[in-house]
Amino acid sequence: MMIILLFTLVALVLLTTSYLLYAKQSIFFTLIPNSSNNQSFLKIYSLIHLVLGLLAIVVAVINLKLIALGYLALLLASSASFSILLAQKMKKNRD
Repeated sequence: MMIILLFTLVALVLLTTSYLLYAKQSIFFTLIPNSSNNQSFLKIYSLIHLVLGLLAIVVAVINLKLIALGYLALLLASSASFSILLAQKMKKNRD
């Protein structure tokens, strides 16, 4: 029961983040320059978060610990890559 609740919460956060990355890009353009390259970067990660959010719902329904751990590893890798790339874009903006 706890896995279902937590992964549903994760799905909601990821779907909200996906919406913000896709539709409300102006929030992020206060941190990085507004260019077509950065717009495509935000749209790509928006789609990745959308897929991960939908996958979280599937993982919650399946409710197996091994699949949940594999999903969490995938989620952490995606989050780390987004954070590192966004930080690099922010650093370029300061220079």
